[in-house]
Amino acid sequence: MTDAALVVALANARSARRPPHARAPVAYDGLADAASANDLLGAFLDRPIRARQELNAVRALQDEVVAVAGALIDGSPPPLAALNALAAQQVATYALERQADGTLQMTLRPRRASAAATLLIRVMDELSELEPSRLKRCARHGCHLVFYDATRSGTQRWHAERPCGLRERQRRHRVKQGMR
Repeated sequence: MTDAALVVALANARSARRPPHARAPVAYDGLADAASANDLLGAFLDRPIRARQELNAVRALQDEVVAVAGALIDGSPPPLAALNALAAQQVATYALERQADGTLQMTLRPRRASAAATLLIRVMDELSELEPSRLKRCARHGCHLVFYDATRSGTQRWHAERPCGLRERQRRHRVKQGMR
């Protein structure tokens, strides 16, 4: 099973956020420029995103991840044609690599090691291994962030305890007390 970290990061890359003490959602674009894209996706890449063309390719990949994740969350068939079309443009090869523990692992590596190609391979790997019912949208009204429910019971409701879990419990308490 996967934790779908890259899929979640890309699905939320350009979603509005509501910081803990903000009254309204704040616009957010994690792919606005190469620096912000590297901050968001650097952990998934072996080299930084450099060229404007690479950033455009990463944005195209992000659009497709949003569409696929949304379909999986809604329980409808995911639109895979565009994602597969992006994959068909890439040239990749398999490589055998020695791991730190001495074992050998086969990996798929793009021949043109662009950031978009590297991310595309990892996204497709995560999507093929994740359990679709665990990919969810935050249950708090007004929050649309995507998360992967890694709890044993599969009952996680919010993308994060702060702010969404805390705020939702506060809201329910106020309603129960007749405050609002």
